Amino acid sequence: MNESNENLIWTIKNGEFEAVQAQFLNSNRNVNDCIGGRAPLHYAADFGQLKVLKFLVKIGANVNSLDKYSVTPLLAAIWEGHVECVEFLLQKGADKSGTTPDGRSYLEAAEKQEIKQLLSQ
Repeated sequence: MNESNENLIWTIKNGEFEAVQAQFLNSNRNVNDCIGGRAPLHYAADFGQLKVLKFLVKIGANVNSLDKYSVTPLLAAIWEGHVECVEFLLQKGADKSGTTPDGRSYLEAAEKQEIKQLLSQ
């Protein structure tokens, strides 16, 4: 992984919004290109960075992309318990009918009641 990619992952994980914005707006970087087997949206969902998540979707991130583990950004947010990220991804058309790599439904994988409620709607 090159330094630019490592820097992008770091800025996403830490919610450094302006730095993430600059990485995409000042380059020809594709928002859906995988870095380390995961799309930028996966990292934002994993770390609960809602503002970054919204920006990535706004510039064309695929809310149903699969990472190298067959995990979607929605499942990453479910596993990490990021209610607002789950809600946003569902509003943007994320498929809640997927399954975890071990075959459980997203509803079964959810631990937080608020997320279970969102997935049941």
